Amino acid sequence: MRSPYLPIIFITTIWASLISADTLTIEYNSPDNIKSFADFLYEQKDFLRAAGEYQRYLFAIDILPVDTDPVLFRIGKCFRRNNDFEKAIQYFQNVIDDRPDEQLIQQSHYQIALCYFLLGRFEESNAYLISMQPDTTDPLTNRELQHLRALNMIQMKQWNNAFTMLSAIKLKDKTTSDLMKFAYTGQHLPRKSKTLAGIYSTVVPGLGKLYCNRRVDALQSFFSTAILGWQAYDGFHKDGASSMKGWIFGTIGGLFYLGNIYGSVVAAEIYNEEHERQLLSTIKVYLNIHFD
Repeated sequence: MRSPYLPIIFITTIWASLISADTLTIEYNSPDNIKSFADFLYEQKDFLRAAGEYQRYLFAIDILPVDTDPVLFRIGKCFRRNNDFEKAIQYFQNVIDDRPDEQLIQQSHYQIALCYFLLGRFEESNAYLISMQPDTTDPLTNRELQHLRALNMIQMKQWNNAFTMLSAIKLKDKTTSDLMKFAYTGQHLPRKSKTLAGIYSTVVPGLGKLYCNRRVDALQSFFSTAILGWQAYDGFHKDGASSMKGWIFGTIGGLFYLGNIYGSVVAAEIYNEEHERQLLSTIKVYLNIHFD
């Protein structure tokens, strides 16, 4: 016999489920849960979605809470980590304009300078750091700013200035030591003199390129200039100053000779740039791992 209470129990169960589902929906969309989800996405390095959730959190709150500026700061870091540096700068500037606690202002200044650095605007980053550094009172923050200034100098190949600045840091840590090693390596990179390369190739065609470790180019320059010079000599020797062969090969040989000197100067420049590029690539890998 079917109980008369079954329909009532069924309806009550359905109603309770609907209430529970609605409660879950409300909890999910609460500001605290939105922020927790945004924090989770940030920790998972899903920075673009995290920025969206943080922005949704700011829209979800009725009254701006005390931690609004840290959220804006975190949104700026999301965009910076997603390589949208211009938008990141806007958010960090918003934090500074709101005038929160001094530490957050200094961190925002640092992040703006870091964005300029990552944009490849090293002079602008350095100038920004110089303009704000007198206001920095925290020793650890000041050390971070000096690290970034030294990195700007390294990227601009001002190895001596970078090493001098890093050496002056009183509270040295592992990052300071690592950057000092990079600056020291930059100071002592193997380099070739463009002047010497040009002089060598003036004396003996191809010798400047040999000096720059370009053996194949050196042999090619030497034999090309020698063969053209011999043909010009042969023409003038047989037919005198009116020799068509002598003038043709002499002109071409002269151009090859001048090109050989210019090419040696360029070879020295390329040699130096290649070694600098290798060092800067190593530093870039280091930055991706150690700098936030």
